[in-house]
Amino acid sequence: MKFKVTYLPIFNSDILRITEVLADYPKKAKRIFKEMEKKLLMLEDMPNMWAVYHANPKYRQMILEDHLLFYFVDEDERKIKVYRILYEKMDVLKHI
Repeated sequence: MKFKVTYLPIFNSDILRITEVLADYPKKAKRIFKEMEKKLLMLEDMPNMWAVYHANPKYRQMILEDHLLFYFVDEDERKIKVYRILYEKMDVLKHI
């Protein structure tokens, strides 16, 4: 049985921020969002495929070019809860 991917509200804010920042780089934005969509679909069948985030093992970390997507797996509810997508050079620990 597949896992259901859900998104926390803060993730939507992150997407808007990335869209604004990359407005002058539409090809890069399209590449990142396309890659994200593809990888999130893969999670439905393999929720633990990405590495546990070393600084907070509650989360797993997916790499998307120069961004990091954080999610956690709720085995009981069979849900993947997508938490944040952050630029890799920002103070990630401060935002997790």
